[in-house]
Amino acid sequence: MKRTLSLLTALLLVPLAALHAADDSDIQWLVSYDGKDLPGAMWTAIGKPNAKIANGTLHLVDDSTTESGAFRAAWKPQPDTKIVVEAKVRVESARRGGTGMLPRVDLLVSDGKHQEGLLLCPERIANWHDRVAFMDASKEFHTYRLVIRGNDMSIAVDGEEKIHGEGAFWKPAENGEAFVQFGSTAPLWTGGAFWQSVKLGVRKASQPAKSKLRITVSKPWDIPPPPGWDKPRARGEALRTADTEIGIAVADEAKDKPIPPTRPYLYDVGKGVLMLSVAQGPDAIYEPYGVLKSTDAGRTWQPVADLQFKTFAPQPHIRMTDGDILGVSRWNVKYQEGIYVGMSYRFDAKAEKFTMFENLIQVPKKSGQFGVAFDRDIFDLGNGETMAVVYTAISKGDMHSYLMKSADAGKTWTYFSTIGAGPEPSVVRFSATEMMAILRPLSFGPLRQTWSHDGGKTWDKTTPLEEGSVAPDMTLMSNGVLACSYGRPGSNLMFSTDQGHTWSHHTVITDSGGFNYTAIREVSPGRLLYIHDAPNLRALYVDVEWVK
Repeated sequence: MKRTLSLLTALLLVPLAALHAADDSDIQWLVSYDGKDLPGAMWTAIGKPNAKIANGTLHLVDDSTTESGAFRAAWKPQPDTKIVVEAKVRVESARRGGTGMLPRVDLLVSDGKHQEGLLLCPERIANWHDRVAFMDASKEFHTYRLVIRGNDMSIAVDGEEKIHGEGAFWKPAENGEAFVQFGSTAPLWTGGAFWQSVKLGVRKASQPAKSKLRITVSKPWDIPPPPGWDKPRARGEALRTADTEIGIAVADEAKDKPIPPTRPYLYDVGKGVLMLSVAQGPDAIYEPYGVLKSTDAGRTWQPVADLQFKTFAPQPHIRMTDGDILGVSRWNVKYQEGIYVGMSYRFDAKAEKFTMFENLIQVPKKSGQFGVAFDRDIFDLGNGETMAVVYTAISKGDMHSYLMKSADAGKTWTYFSTIGAGPEPSVVRFSATEMMAILRPLSFGPLRQTWSHDGGKTWDKTTPLEEGSVAPDMTLMSNGVLACSYGRPGSNLMFSTDQGHTWSHHTVITDSGGFNYTAIREVSPGRLLYIHDAPNLRALYVDVEWVK
């Protein structure tokens, strides 16, 4: 017994990296680089890498904003294996040379069919698309390991998995060449790092787990902008020429140019009617919005008369118990400290006519630097009360999301609870007591998730997901599957079969750039309508089936 305990104690004292190394005996290393010398004959320079040996380590710098600065080595894929890529590196700097999401140095791998990799920034790591984790990559050397199995690519740091990467190895390869590459791959970015080693190997692949869901994506169709969208008009507050948080830049000469609709918010109000709220201006506070309507499951859309290019157009919509439809304006104005005035709308059952009335919004006094933005979700609580989800700025750079309640059909809204820090919340109700929310971070980073077990009165501390980074939208489908769309980079979709505790079946709808706001609703059993805005408003169907 004593010997058993002493052996267990000894194992616990062994460093994790050493245990990890002991499991590598079955890896066949095909490419290996030791940073004590400059890359040899098997490595090809990509762009103009500035490389030198400093203190026994490769110091690789890309100081050009027009060319890459990296090294690439070819390798030969082997069937029925998984790929292991490992690098020991410390990030020195990473800077943006143009507009974009992540200044970085990177590690890129291709098997000739697909390619993906690791982006290294001083304060975070990410893959090339939608997975990200915060950490300090600049103070010390870390060993990063990518393990690629089919379409999955996990990322571990010093033996600890940081990004699970289900479905992350999906992007088509640029050509049929299999390679591994390290340095700074994107011409517009500059960066520097110290590389101690880079290697690629293969090991026998285990049998993949059986997929629980079958996801089928239809061909997309365009949602045309409403008549008159291309006419110059007032655009709300001054246009922001650069948003330092999200990296979108607008040229000065584009200030007065019309902008086609973006940033969709989708609502199923029942009786075969869908309502779509879209931004019809630049990314600015008090920008105008418009409302579209569909009666054929999103195939065609008609602008709602007198609700185009309106600063106080309604955003969230819900059918009330009397059959009418309630809409609440996204924007509102300050009346006095902690009290704001917005607009509510009462539509008839077919959303053909409406009346307007002012609403009164009461929030904590320190809230509301730009008013209170009514966002995606609105719920009928079944007791004469309506619950809405909003966010607002507490101070510059500090946004919080709230739940609001109305007991008089949208005439007054009162603060109910604080969901957590962060804007653009999506909230799903599993029952009268169980709720879950996903919020956006303020900079490119992982979405954050939180739970409530008392009907939204209190919320757990938010925890990061690995997916990022804007405008999540969740729908609990009739088959029990929870769907979540999100964007930037790309327009994406993921699913949960356990009410949001784990996420799988990641699907990239498009990797085209834009605002990359998305919206989803179930329009028939097992069928989602998915709407996104990259590069323009488009819709498609996603069929979700359980695999028997």
